Amino acid sequence: MTGDAGTASAPAARLYDVRYSRYEGVREPRWRSVLALARSSAGRALGLRRTAGAKVWPFLLLAAAHLPVVVAVGLPLLFSDAPAPRDLLSYEQLLGVLTAVFVAFSATTLPSLLTRERRDRVLSLYFATALSPREYVVGKVLAAVLLMALVCLVPLLALFVGTVLTAQSPWQQLRSDGGDLPALLAGGVVLAVYFAALGLIAGSLTSKRVFAVGGLLAVLLVTPVLSGLAFAISDDRDLLALDLSQAPLRAAATLLPGNPFEPNPPADPLVWGVCGLVVLLAAAVLALTYRGGGER
Repeated sequence: MTGDAGTASAPAARLYDVRYSRYEGVREPRWRSVLALARSSAGRALGLRRTAGAKVWPFLLLAAAHLPVVVAVGLPLLFSDAPAPRDLLSYEQLLGVLTAVFVAFSATTLPSLLTRERRDRVLSLYFATALSPREYVVGKVLAAVLLMALVCLVPLLALFVGTVLTAQSPWQQLRSDGGDLPALLAGGVVLAVYFAALGLIAGSLTSKRVFAVGGLLAVLLVTPVLSGLAFAISDDRDLLALDLSQAPLRAAATLLPGNPFEPNPPADPLVWGVCGLVVLLAAAVLALTYRGGGER
């Protein structure tokens, strides 16, 4: 009797169809996943969707990169007798003022694009989805170049636009300076690619962010001393091209309108050669690091 009651009160059995089925929705191209990775990586490096403390340093550097342009453009807007922005701050002077920002941003912000995921050993999760190791690297490179463009390219363009808008005749100023725009774009891209390459090299060589930051800062602070010492001994200005913090600025200055970066710079081919070698080295290091998945 008891057994019959227990059997009667048991819930009825149910069968569920849990077989795997083919995805019937719209299929996105693979490059969309690369762009999504680049966007999310850049946002995380800037501290977006993270704690307030994670946002302080990168946004402080962004503000420092744009402050000279804001001052140069703001003075003519506030005072009618103030010089034009380009008279207050040339493109070459802007690069010189922002050198420390370029170095600090590439050394402290970009390595985290790679170190965090290697430290947490989650790369296999990325590669189990729609991303291959090569596509992962491409997404990170895009994120690094985009981040560096915010501090290298955008201030140059802001100075150009500010000069045009504050002129007495903006249209005439645009016609006069419009030919400079391709050179500004090229110079900003050169700087962004070069410093992005340095940051990615540092981030790919270690899973510890502090080691990546310290190592890259050491390189960028030591090479000016070594190149200056070599120049003092040999009196050969071409050796100044070995200053890895100044080489991209000298290369970009050859593209910009106006005066050269300095009165007697190193030979242009050597400066461009150093920049090219750094970019090629970054490509080789990334290829070797992520050939086997990157979790070593």
